[in-house]
Amino acid sequence: MPSDRLNEFLSQPAEARPVALEGRWLDEGADVCWVAAKPVSLLEGSSDALRELPEWLDCQARKFPDGAAIGFLSYELARHFESLPLTPCPSLPDVSFAYYPHMDRIRVDASAPPPELHDAIQVSSRVDFETYCRAVERIRGYIAAGDIYQANLTIPFGAELGGESPESIYRRMRCGGASFRAFIKTPQRTILSNSPERFFRVAGNHILTSPIKGTIARDHGDLQRSQAALLASEKDRAENLMIVDLLRNDLGRICDYASIRTRLWETQLLPQLIHLVSHVEGTLRPQIGILEILRAIFPCGSITGAPKIRAMEILADIEQAPRGISMGAIGIIRSARGSDRCTMDFNVAIRTMIIEEGKAIFNVGGGIVYDSDPVSEYEEVMLKAEPLFEALGARAAVGGRL
Repeated sequence: MPSDRLNEFLSQPAEARPVALEGRWLDEGADVCWVAAKPVSLLEGSSDALRELPEWLDCQARKFPDGAAIGFLSYELARHFESLPLTPCPSLPDVSFAYYPHMDRIRVDASAPPPELHDAIQVSSRVDFETYCRAVERIRGYIAAGDIYQANLTIPFGAELGGESPESIYRRMRCGGASFRAFIKTPQRTILSNSPERFFRVAGNHILTSPIKGTIARDHGDLQRSQAALLASEKDRAENLMIVDLLRNDLGRICDYASIRTRLWETQLLPQLIHLVSHVEGTLRPQIGILEILRAIFPCGSITGAPKIRAMEILADIEQAPRGISMGAIGIIRSARGSDRCTMDFNVAIRTMIIEEGKAIFNVGGGIVYDSDPVSEYEEVMLKAEPLFEALGARAAVGGRL
């Protein structure tokens, strides 16, 4: 279970804006958690906040060199970088960061069993199985016509929480042990993330992205066979390689192109499933800062498709609803002493729910290619969603139809 100190941080009032980042943030060990509360400054908004972000970060870092900015970027922020038909969530800023004057580093244990679950909470979605299958066929049609190669289709879920607290949900969620877990409480909302995927990390002039594309159910009786099956899957490797190529192109806009390197096809283990992960890294060109990085690579290609812009246009038409924080990013930005660059680490906000006014909402998705089978793709989405259902206390059979 979480340490007493982590419980203390999670239970602080919303006005204190407590945050916790667990796992491999800033390349720490899996049992490390960064916690903070009572920020000294807040930056929220849309294009105006985006423009102010570099100067705001610099100002706060000079005042509080041991501090950090922690916050989120909504998926719809992308409309400020490209001409895209994205409609934002009315209650949600595109950019939200709080600056904390000090971060505490504590050790926690995420391997203990979760609290007892209950079945009172019902998860629902406006996208049923048949609607999802029709959407997959539409995407396959676009691929056949040569518009795109891949698109990451999501299903939105929602649940009325009754008296269940965000802290209790997070305590269950975190036992999944994903590498980039996050808890962010504000007066307006609470964000709970169980993301296994790093979006990007910047240290000095080095940038690393680690896209996930390719998933298989974990066979607890024969783990090696599960890993071998995923690594041998031509479909999963091809999907992964498409996104690696996309991110190489994105990094080429901000990096010395000759410096860009790739490491392909590692496996990442989670309790219910195994992911296929690759890494793309490079050396940033001089004068490249946070805005240039976001213009070049946001949102992550693993949750859009390829080519990115056309895939996002098609997904906006098919999904017909904002994604919000789901498929956006959560991150930490720290000043780097003796350097004109910040240290940054952002996850891809998958397996991430937002809780507002007693309701949890989240999107779960997967990549669609021409040879995708709608039934298999739906089952994969439900497999990915299962830890979130369990965190809510709403059990769902893998492959079950809501």
